Amino acid sequence: YLIENIGLPPSNILAVTFTNKAAQEMKSRVVDLVGVDISGINIGTFHSISAQILRKEINQLGYNNNFTIYDQADSRSIVKMVINELNLDVKQYNPKTYQIKISNAKNSLQSPEDINKIAANINEERFSQIYARYNDVLKVNNSVDFDDLLILPVKLFNKYPNRLEYYQKKFQYVLVDEYQD
Repeated sequence: YLIENIGLPPSNILAVTFTNKAAQEMKSRVVDLVGVDISGINIGTFHSISAQILRKEINQLGYNNNFTIYDQADSRSIVKMVINELNLDVKQYNPKTYQIKISNAKNSLQSPEDINKIAANINEERFSQIYARYNDVLKVNNSVDFDDLLILPVKLFNKYPNRLEYYQKKFQYVLVDEYQD
């Protein structure tokens, strides 16, 4: 409707979903429904759309645009390396547990500094150290994890309102598949 009846350019539409399978199905349905070239439409998962934005913009956050995306195994390896580097016992500071804690902190938009400010004991202080060093290792390696794909665009838009405005103008219509879920 937006493309055929309103005449909206496909590039002004953003459609996001949760899984790669759903994104592929969405693309296929749109191609079948619309009789024009929709190559400009942005359809993908939250992570893939964020990665596209970051490929163009992440240099403003101190990364190179050819960054690497670390999966969970890569992330856990870095957490384990950091724990060892800090001379902490991996039995007491389980890498999987700390990987989850880092993910939760990132998804709550809490930085290592935020964690350190509210640290009530040595374990929380250690967590902020592990988290900070983990982020340092990612940045030195010009890499991000899956959580960064979601939070770095937020940081970018907060730090550079002109980039936020650009994407607000670009994506005039945002469609979220299964939003109620």
